[in-house]
Amino acid sequence: MSGSGDGQAASSAAPPEPAPDCPSAPAVILSALVVLGSFAALFHIDIPILRFLRSYNLSALQSLGDFGEKLGNGGTLIAISLLLLGAGFLLKRQAWMQIALDSLLAHGMVAIAVNSLKHIIGRPRPRLTHSGGWHWWPSLESGLDSFPSGHTSATVAVATVLARALPRLRWVPFALAVWVGASRIWRGSHFPGDVVGGMALGFVVGSVCNEPLREWRQSGSWALVRVAPIVLLLTGLFWVLTHRIIGPVMDTVFLVLGLVLVASGWLVRTGRGLLATRAAVGGRGTVSNVLILLGLGVVTGAPVMIGLTVLLCMAQWIAATGVPACESAAGRSWRAEGVYALGLLAAVVALQLLKGLVPLH
Repeated sequence: MSGSGDGQAASSAAPPEPAPDCPSAPAVILSALVVLGSFAALFHIDIPILRFLRSYNLSALQSLGDFGEKLGNGGTLIAISLLLLGAGFLLKRQAWMQIALDSLLAHGMVAIAVNSLKHIIGRPRPRLTHSGGWHWWPSLESGLDSFPSGHTSATVAVATVLARALPRLRWVPFALAVWVGASRIWRGSHFPGDVVGGMALGFVVGSVCNEPLREWRQSGSWALVRVAPIVLLLTGLFWVLTHRIIGPVMDTVFLVLGLVLVASGWLVRTGRGLLATRAAVGGRGTVSNVLILLGLGVVTGAPVMIGLTVLLCMAQWIAATGVPACESAAGRSWRAEGVYALGLLAAVVALQLLKGLVPLH
C-alpha cells in the first residue's frame, strides 16, 4: 500500500515532460523584442499610474499589501521550501524533496540576477520620483534599485517550481505570486514595469530550474517565448488605462476588426468554420491563439500595442513550427468552450471600458 501511495505521489509531483527542441532563433529574438518593447511602453506610463494610485486612499488594501509584502519576503519563501523539503524527508517523498531543492536553487539564482540588474540599471524607487526630473544610472545606493521587483521575481520563480507539486492546482502558487506583485504596486514600492519585469525574470529562472541545468538554453528560450504573451497582455492593459480614445470612428473600426479576429480564433479552436479546415500548419491551437492574440491587440486601438502584437504572433507561429500540434478541441465540452468564449468577450469589453481611465498627464 505504501509503495502504491509513494508511486502516486511521485507521479503527481513529477517534473513536466521535456520541452521540444530549442525554439528557432527568430522566435526567440522576436519574443525578446516583444518583452523589451513592452518594458519601453511601461516605462513611459509608469509615473502616471503611480500618481493616479496616490490620489486615492487605499488604506482598505493596506492589510492585503502587508500580506503580500510578507509572503514575497525571502525568509517566507525559503521557509516554504524548507517545509516542503522536511515533509518530503519525513514522508519519504523523493519528488517533493527534489522540488524543494529546485525552488531553493531558483530563489538563489533569481536573487543574484535581481540584485545585479537593480544596481546596473539604477532605476529610482517611486518615492524618489515626485519631481519627475530623474535619470537612470548604475548605482549601489539605496533607493536606486527599483527594477526589477525582487519580491515579484523571487515569488514567481519559486511558484514556477512549486507548481510541479500541484499539477491540478498549479494556479494557486501563481495566484499568490500575482497578489505579491500587485501589492508592490499599490503600496507604492514599485512601478508596474518593475513588477512585470520581475514576473518575466522569475518565470524564466523558475523554468530553467524545472529542467536539467545543462539544458538551460532550451528551457530558458522556451520560457521567454511563453512569457512574452503574458508580458504584452499586462502591458496592453496598463496602456489602455492611460490612453483615451482619440478617434471614435477609427476606434470603432478597430473594435469590430478585433472582435472578428477573436471570434475567428474561437471558431478555429472549436474546429468550426473555413479557417479551421485550413489550419494545418502549426495545428488549430496555434492558429486559434494567433488570431485571438491579434484580435485583442487590435481592440486596443493603439499602434504601439498592435505592432508589438504582430511581432508576438510571428514569434508564436515560428515557435510552433515543428512542434507537435496540440490536441483538438473535440474532447472539450461545449460548456467549457462557452465559458472560454465569455472570457474572451469579457476581455474585449474590459479593454474598451478601461480606455483612458487613468489620465496620462
